[in-house]
Amino acid sequence: MRQCPILLSLICILLALDVHVVAQQQVAAPNFPIDPDSKKIMYRAVVEQEGTPAYLYDKAIEWYGYYYLNPQSVYTVQDKVNGKVDGLGRLKISYMDEKAGVRRDAGLVVYQIKMEFKDNKYRYTLTDFNLKGPSRFPIEKWMNKTDPAYNPNWDVYLYQVDTTMQRLISSLKEKMKPIVVKKDEW
Repeated sequence: MRQCPILLSLICILLALDVHVVAQQQVAAPNFPIDPDSKKIMYRAVVEQEGTPAYLYDKAIEWYGYYYLNPQSVYTVQDKVNGKVDGLGRLKISYMDEKAGVRRDAGLVVYQIKMEFKDNKYRYTLTDFNLKGPSRFPIEKWMNKTDPAYNPNWDVYLYQVDTTMQRLISSLKEKMKPIVVKKDEW
């Protein structure tokens, strides 16, 4: 009787691993926004937001501190006078090692983040996504399924990049909103 729970547990674990592997293999590459001029992946938008350029700049610096563990390592430009913050962000990508049944590190994707501020609006730009290595490797190469070196994990990596950028944008928009202070009336 003791073997029954152990056997049942083992079957559940194997089924869970199999479902995870199948789910990973079925990930389709996202439909990235491509800049028509550079042909690079580019997330860009102008967001209407009340405030002066200086106020929006301060909100952006506050967001950098919230989103990045070490924002000082991200900044390349901090220019409050001209309303601009630039930086180099990084995100880890991974893949599922089917034989070992564990998630493995696949490298680091580096990207450029730019924020610009004007009265009552700001613009963010996320572009220049490259796999960190001895030479530049633009991740747009992963979108070419006809490449002889094509690897199905490329779709998984692209999905991870897109998901992370969507979370980043959502977080940015939320943190850039003004804080409403409620008066305690009693």
